[in-house]
Amino acid sequence: MDRNIKLIFSFFMLIILISLAGFYTSYISHLPNFSHFPLLIHLHFIGFVGWFVLLIIQPILIAKGKWRLHRSLGKTAYVLIPLLIISILLLVLQQTEREFEYSIEKALMTSFIGFIDALSLGVYFTIAMMNSRNQRWHVAFIIACSLVILNPGMSRLLNQIHSGSGLLAAILFPILVSFSILIFEKINYQKPILKSPYLLFLGCWIAEILLLMIIPRTDFWKNFVLAILQ
Repeated sequence: MDRNIKLIFSFFMLIILISLAGFYTSYISHLPNFSHFPLLIHLHFIGFVGWFVLLIIQPILIAKGKWRLHRSLGKTAYVLIPLLIISILLLVLQQTEREFEYSIEKALMTSFIGFIDALSLGVYFTIAMMNSRNQRWHVAFIIACSLVILNPGMSRLLNQIHSGSGLLAAILFPILVSFSILIFEKINYQKPILKSPYLLFLGCWIAEILLLMIIPRTDFWKNFVLAILQ
């Protein structure tokens, strides 16, 4: 297996392990008795697992030169990503309704995080698919999608270890990953930083953080969320 594909495969495996560990206590540990969970939770988890299966299989198919099968299996993502986006929005809506009863500020923050996660997941996936024949850009934004998908599980896991550390990690980890790849490509392959897809992702992520610091505190967002909840 090519060195770069090994690195990508190892990174995806790390994402999968962290995500599953984050949801072990709240969901996976209840296996096989899932009857007390609503259908939406199951559909959400199926979307996650389906994406994780693709993350494992697709690099292996590339390494073996099975491009046709790689492209065929990749089409399942056109079902998985919309499933994840819709389930994220619905679950966040339910959580926002619950939080509004005791903390409006927390509810507004929760709703915006869910909204921006769903939006960014859709945008990154669109960029990845539009560049399906440009391997560097395609892989870069598959990684971007996977970092968005990783955040809920990683946040849960770290909050179990140290309360409050999950949000900070969710903010900083994508910055660390994209910056590290930028430096790695520059040092090892002399890739121009200004033309890198990872720079675009880094810029988008920083913009999301700035919006997170501003939008949930505005009357516009409060009125928007109230209108949705009514």
